[in-house]
Amino acid sequence: MHPDPLEDLPPASRAELTAAVCAAIDVDPATAEDIIRSTEPFWEAMERAGGLVDTWGGGEFCQVLPRVLSYIESVANPERGGVGH
Repeated sequence: MHPDPLEDLPPASRAELTAAVCAAIDVDPATAEDIIRSTEPFWEAMERAGGLVDTWGGGEFCQVLPRVLSYIESVANPERGGVGH
C-alpha cells in the first residue's frame, strides 16, 4: 500500500486544507481528503516541469488548491452555480 501523502502535512494544515476544499466544492471531509491525495502526482509533475508550483503540501499548495478545484467545478458544472464561491 502506498503511504498516505496527507500524513506529511501537519495536523492543523491538513484540517485547514480539508475544510477549505469542503467549502470550495461542497463535498464531505472524506471526499475532500480523497481529492487532496489524488493531487499529489499532478502537483509534483508541475513542480518538476520547471517550478510551475511550489512543493505539494506547501503554503502555496494549501492556498491555491481549493481555488483550482473551485474553478474546475464551476467550469465542469456551471449549473451548480459556483458552489463555495
